[in-house]
Amino acid sequence: VYTPPCRVALKDWCDWTGNDWKKVSNVVGESFRIPGHNENAYTMAATATLRLILNYDVDPARIGFLGLGTESSTDNSAGSIIVRGMVDKALKELGLPRISRHCEVPEFKHACLGGVYALKSATRYSEVDGGNDKVAIVVASDIAEYALGSTGEQTQGAGSVAMLVEKVPQLVELDTKCSGSASDYRGPDFRKPFRRHFIKEYGSNTEHGKIPDFPVFSGPYSTMVYLEEVT
Repeated sequence: VYTPPCRVALKDWCDWTGNDWKKVSNVVGESFRIPGHNENAYTMAATATLRLILNYDVDPARIGFLGLGTESSTDNSAGSIIVRGMVDKALKELGLPRISRHCEVPEFKHACLGGVYALKSATRYSEVDGGNDKVAIVVASDIAEYALGSTGEQTQGAGSVAMLVEKVPQLVELDTKCSGSASDYRGPDFRKPFRRHFIKEYGSNTEHGKIPDFPVFSGPYSTMVYLEEVT
């Protein structure tokens, strides 16, 4: 797991904004993290992946799948090869072998579900392609930013988590035959359309050369659709 060092206490945030601390703490929690000026979804994912490899003594040569689940990537052509490159560089500096050249490096772009889709794909890889000699790594990494004063501001955050997937797991076993799926389109509830970067008022919020990544969202609608599906 990796979380950025910059932490905002929600009690302080409530004092600054006049929000109800009791309500916010019950619904959201105690704090949220924001990335440093030199951090993004890729650097956080690489850090979490490297920690997983080192802490669990994973042989890089056995890694046959490195899947990135995110809604915060900034390259529309490359998948987790960017993460792999950072991890390989760090491994080399530590005198360790690089990740296997025969490693799949897909990215799963989807708000909230990117990591789940990556995990399901990694599980299928282990069952069908990987065999007993290969392992898969899934890393979910995101930066959730909301505009100042928006209803989603207190729910923002940043971080990354990496998971090891093996043919014979040591902690949790997944049965893909019993996994559920659901989708329907009834209207937009959460979007990050690329065209927003061409709106003059949107670009005026740029700070320190960084373009904001604020979404267009409807929290009540998202909640209603989710509850309708699971109840």
